[in-house]
Amino acid sequence: MPVQPNPDTDHRISVMPVEGGWSVLSPLNDTPLMFLSGAKAEAKAKALAEQLAAAGRDARVLVHDRTQALVGTWRYFAAETPLAELPVLRPSEPV
Repeated sequence: MPVQPNPDTDHRISVMPVEGGWSVLSPLNDTPLMFLSGAKAEAKAKALAEQLAAAGRDARVLVHDRTQALVGTWRYFAAETPLAELPVLRPSEPV
């Protein structure tokens, strides 16, 4: 039986509204990427997810609208044979 993907182990990439534009939060950057266009932010989030999947990691893109409501989600499954290793920042451990 194939192993079912676990959403809790996905690397999450979020597109969120911010004052004056949109931010993309990802495990590949310690600071958010900023965009004036929501469409460009979404495209960048999907490109980052594709990079993670090519490197052998599952990824999920979450897109929120201006009211913070989740309006879209996409899953990207890890490649069987990763093309390269990407560094992923781990969340800080609570003290």
